[in-house]
Amino acid sequence: MKNQFNRLNSLLVLLIIATFLSCEKDISEEEVGIENVFIPQSISASTTDNNYAVPGTINYGAAKNFKDDEQANKVLIYLGVSKSGKAETQAFTVNITSRTDTINQIIAGGSNLVLLPTSAFSIPASVSLGAGESTANFNMVIDKPTLKTFAGKKVAACISLANTTRYTLNDKTKKVIVIIDVNALQLK
Repeated sequence: MKNQFNRLNSLLVLLIIATFLSCEKDISEEEVGIENVFIPQSISASTTDNNYAVPGTINYGAAKNFKDDEQANKVLIYLGVSKSGKAETQAFTVNITSRTDTINQIIAGGSNLVLLPTSAFSIPASVSLGAGESTANFNMVIDKPTLKTFAGKKVAACISLANTTRYTLNDKTKKVIVIIDVNALQLK
């Protein structure tokens, strides 16, 4: 009786081992995560409610979130597009737009901001990410003489993603409110 019990236990252990070894993928190999496209600056450390302060409020040494391009007479605001999720990225393109209506609503709500006119800056019409890429950078290029006319004020622009060729836009992070403290930039 004892021998039969040991044989049954041994058979049961071998059956359990065979079951685990026959699995196609280990759980750690599963691709998890939500495949979304978003603007990473909308959720950066210095952000609340998609607001992106320029210059940034967190000091990373010499790192800045803008560049005063004296030679071109422009100010470059660093922005980007990212894809979340663990699965390898397939190539895709997403459109970049400006939303003046969003800023006008914020101003109508009592905010002490001034709308940065779309004629004062340029953004690319779209950004493409290649296969395997999860992030691409782009610049909001602002005319420095125009920006200087807003001295003493905070100007704002809403940059938003639209019409991605693959994946879903994250509704909460598909836009960023760029708020520029003109005096704090210390433009030359």
